[in-house]
Amino acid sequence: MSPQGFADKVAFVWRVADKLRGTFKQHEYGSVMLPLLVLHRMDAVLADTKDAVVAKAEGWTDINEGQDYMLKSIAKQRFYNTSPLTFAGMLHDDKNLALHMGGYIRRLSRDAYRVMEAYNLDEKLTRMERAGILYGVVSDFADLDLRPSQVSNEAMGYIFEELLRKFSEMSNETAGEHYTPREVISLMVDLLLTGQTLTDLVENPKPVRTVYDPAAGTGGMLMGALDKIREANHGAVVQVYGQELNDETWAIAQSDLMMQDISPDQMANGNTLTQDRFTTDRFDFILANPPYGVDWKGYARPIKDEHEKLGFHGRFGAGLPRVSDGSLLFLQHMLSKMKPDGSRVGIVLSGSPLFSGQAGSGESEIRRWILENDWLEGIVALPDQMFYNTGISTYVWILTNRKDDPSLGLVRLIDGRESGSKMRKSLGDKRKELTPDAIADLVRLYGGAMGEFADDPRVRVLPREEFGFQRITVERPTKDEDGRPILKRGKPVADASLRDQENVPLPAGFFDLDESQREQVLIESAEKHLAEEIHPYVPDAWIDHKKTKLGVEIPFTRQFYVYEPPRPVEEIAAEIKDLEGQIQQWMAGLGL
Repeated sequence: MSPQGFADKVAFVWRVADKLRGTFKQHEYGSVMLPLLVLHRMDAVLADTKDAVVAKAEGWTDINEGQDYMLKSIAKQRFYNTSPLTFAGMLHDDKNLALHMGGYIRRLSRDAYRVMEAYNLDEKLTRMERAGILYGVVSDFADLDLRPSQVSNEAMGYIFEELLRKFSEMSNETAGEHYTPREVISLMVDLLLTGQTLTDLVENPKPVRTVYDPAAGTGGMLMGALDKIREANHGAVVQVYGQELNDETWAIAQSDLMMQDISPDQMANGNTLTQDRFTTDRFDFILANPPYGVDWKGYARPIKDEHEKLGFHGRFGAGLPRVSDGSLLFLQHMLSKMKPDGSRVGIVLSGSPLFSGQAGSGESEIRRWILENDWLEGIVALPDQMFYNTGISTYVWILTNRKDDPSLGLVRLIDGRESGSKMRKSLGDKRKELTPDAIADLVRLYGGAMGEFADDPRVRVLPREEFGFQRITVERPTKDEDGRPILKRGKPVADASLRDQENVPLPAGFFDLDESQREQVLIESAEKHLAEEIHPYVPDAWIDHKKTKLGVEIPFTRQFYVYEPPRPVEEIAAEIKDLEGQIQQWMAGLGL
């Protein structure tokens, strides 16, 4: 399909949507137009085999598994419809159009009907019928040529995704829950396809790559990855998989796959954290934009059970974050899906997972586990105001279990906070965007962080130990009236009121040591800190090493902090004097 033909079909549906005005709110338009588009496309795809399917299914009331397989074979599709009606044919009885459409939908094959049911289309058809707009909307759709001979599966996917984007932006007050801006997806996928990963993809004549999103939303990340991989190598076979909790959002993602003849089994419905639908699967690329700060208290029991009973044989062995934010649960789940021979993981997170939780907390232990395994390759800070329903700072984490040699033991940080361009028209909280040039620049910095761009002020490459510390407990003795330490069994008794805690940086190469070496190195490092930093001021202090805890946090912004000296006192004084003179002139003008 030509670009003009693609644009014409998108514009056509967009114009039809205008008929919903007054009956539906703008944020509801997509939930009406998208399922109608899917229904019309299915009708067009099934047209050639329609009569054969209807004839074969005549008299069948409850279609069993064998019959379902047979009808799909006759339809030569992953779905079928046993209704003798067609999308256009239903218009011949305008007084019973809603009734006929409901029956037509219920005669779809099981998987296809489940998708349409999740859209809750029956209720919307009733609303349109009562408002007197149903016939006009459906008849307009019937004029849209979606035959496979005119619109390929790939082109249909592009049309669907473009409409989804436009409707999502129209409903910006809720879009952020399910829709990630396209430019963020583009950046994430480009970051995943760097270095040897891209080289292997390009040089292989027919590579097979699997992509997985455990918080798939409307499927935008999966489709973005699929398109980018095919763009890099037209011979690539890309298999996408996802899971989504929200029923209607799942239906949208499932519809997009159906439009491109992708198996419905590859888009699961349900809570990824409690009902993993891909328990034994591993993937080449794993990417997600999980919900920020979502409370998981309501379904905590199965997660805690998996943590306690399975440990590292399950998904959450490293630890559990606070119940007010499940982001790091998603990250652990994603890391459990890596292939032993190498996968790449990309996830969008808020600032909280970088540093929330004290030493020894679930969050800190999860970060420590990631660094100990040397999986964190890099983090890119995004501009604020990039998403539809939040203006908070966000970060793209890139992780892999197959780092190249120059990256071993190191973490690259890229500061892209100033890379955003202001939009001419804001969409909810989204007021900034990343242009293609900005994306290319960030990817260039990321890829060259270990070499040619290592000295760029927006780049930091740090050893992983830089983010770890030991939280030591410093004790001081309880003293008697004469100021002498009180002893018990020959040792001074600690005064709890004078107890203090300090963070001591981890020694270089700490994560490369075995457990026995680590303990000794920590004690030596802590005692050195005591002698050099504490004893000069508090000579009787000591460290209770039994209370020491390891902590990990990633203070991203601190790494890029640039000290700005205060203005000279003389300059400030001169400015104040000028302001006083102006005020006196104003007062004189008022006759005061």
